[in-house]
Amino acid sequence: MTKRSQSKFHICRKLNRNYNNLWGLPKGESLRSIKNEKKKKKKVSVYGKLLGVKQSLKFFYSNIGERSFKRLLKKSVKSPLTTLDRFVSFLESRLDVILFRSCFTSSIHKARQIVNHGIILVNGKKVRDPSTRISQLDLIEIKSQWLNENLEKSVILKNIEENFNSRFLPSHLEIDYKTLTIVFLWDPNYRNTYYPIKSNYAVIQRFYK
Repeated sequence: MTKRSQSKFHICRKLNRNYNNLWGLPKGESLRSIKNEKKKKKKVSVYGKLLGVKQSLKFFYSNIGERSFKRLLKKSVKSPLTTLDRFVSFLESRLDVILFRSCFTSSIHKARQIVNHGIILVNGKKVRDPSTRISQLDLIEIKSQWLNENLEKSVILKNIEENFNSRFLPSHLEIDYKTLTIVFLWDPNYRNTYYPIKSNYAVIQRFYK
């Protein structure tokens, strides 16, 4: 079970830039810890700028640890595909990220919660690890018993309603909002992946050289 060691909004303060919404959350998800906070502009070194780019991408994916982040990046370098494309495909094929991208949850943190509760099935089998990597044509669904008996189904439907018009729905996912199922069609690349914070993420591999 993953554990979030800090407030999801607190980590926004670590970025050396005035971003108010790291995940592109709806207005209801106010960033309490950084709201109306004025930061003094400081001269940032080249290393500092490089670190900021790396950290903004790492923080977007929530609780991914430094070791896991570095391991995936090194694995991507060995791929015949473009390093950044392969790296993004590894990150975007995580179960918690897919639930977030599909608007089933309002944040990656909440996606991890429902996975930990054991209500998500992948190809008919219960999965409790949010970092589970999904393969091509895998079917993700919500446990039917939970949908029939638990009133919290309305929470997911509310999330879909609130986030549907404010999110860029990924083309690599086939989503059925009536049955609340997702089919993972193919590995996405960087060009077709939306990030609220625009930056040159291709430079992150330089950080680990």
